[in-house]
Amino acid sequence: TAKTEQEIRDIALAKVPGATSQEIRLSLDQDDGKLLYEGKIVHDGMEYEFEIDAYSGAILEWEADSVFD
Repeated sequence: TAKTEQEIRDIALAKVPGATSQEIRLSLDQDDGKLLYEGKIVHDGMEYEFEIDAYSGAILEWEADSVFD
């Protein structure tokens, strides 16, 4: 079964110390038949974009960029 949106939020937020649930955006997406969450966290001058497998909770993609670039 797929993980809940809250579980996915917790996985992503755990990678960004200090980030809060107000700083995360998530959307459920289907890519080649795979269910995944796409999201973004903006925290402390950084923007993190990621994809997380909706079933395993594995982080498939993770990018971090300064919002000032």
